[in-house]
Amino acid sequence: MSWWAGYVGIPFEDGGRGRCACDCWGLVRLVHAECLGVELPSYGEISARDLVRVARAIGAGQADPCWEVVDIPAAFDVVLMRARGDSRSVAHVGIAVDAERLLHTEAATGAVVVPMPHLSVAGRVMGFRRYRR
Repeated sequence: MSWWAGYVGIPFEDGGRGRCACDCWGLVRLVHAECLGVELPSYGEISARDLVRVARAIGAGQADPCWEVVDIPAAFDVVLMRARGDSRSVAHVGIAVDAERLLHTEAATGAVVVPMPHLSVAGRVMGFRRYRR
């Protein structure tokens, strides 16, 4: 079974921090912790629906030297995305399954794997980051 299959179907919950339900950053944190043994910061005080604060926190986090910019994603790279209809800043994240698919969660779907050109994420992807300890 693929590493990502056990995450598909986890419900979205704003501020959820666990295996039962999580928001987009919570899903990235869960995957990194369980698959890579890496504890990423929580940003737990920020609601996933507070897109301005989410964008600021993600933007500040991207400047951390432990996040390497990559052009072609590999498994476990973080996928930075715009919110639907917003072209200004990163406000959503997912995790690369491979160079062509990503795992992410939103209120309407829960955790799903979609191809990067899928209608739900096409045009929203802004870049990729790889965590380096």
